[in-house]
Amino acid sequence: MFGEDKTLSTPKQISAWAKQLLIQKIEEKGFEFDSKIEKTVEGKPFFLFNQSLHFSISHTKEFIAIALSDKPIGIDVEKKRKYNKAVVHRFFHPKEIELLEETEDEDQQDILFTKIWTIKEAYVKCTGTGIANSFNIFQINPLTNPPQIQNTPIEVEIQSFFIDEKSLFISLCEEKSQN
Repeated sequence: MFGEDKTLSTPKQISAWAKQLLIQKIEEKGFEFDSKIEKTVEGKPFFLFNQSLHFSISHTKEFIAIALSDKPIGIDVEKKRKYNKAVVHRFFHPKEIELLEETEDEDQQDILFTKIWTIKEAYVKCTGTGIANSFNIFQINPLTNPPQIQNTPIEVEIQSFFIDEKSLFISLCEEKSQN
């Protein structure tokens, strides 16, 4: 149970618990397969023996989000975070930096910062590219509905939600079907 394994940090315990929850939900739906999980070199997890079932897991201290699909998918969940200029200048696209620096209202700036972060993280989880390698190469426009993403090699569908009473952001990114 959560909190019982004192050899793991709290985030690692939550990750282990999320993995157990994912496998439990898959089994509840009637899927039966070897659920061994491996990771790509970039760190994207996948089912070793059922690579046609894609998943993504994200968590905060209080919430866990799990997404399953037959296409590459990424999810991120974050509590509203304070705008961090150093993080923005290190990881964000110049157009995103410009948008954030033009936003005068602090609360709105925090909201935009968190929304852009969750969409970007969901995207790199979907593509498996990771934060360090590509976060500032592509651009998110969080003001459109749905949010638009530019400068990316694949087409994706993005859904982004803000749950105000929890100050919680959830973003989901899934590769578009090739019709």
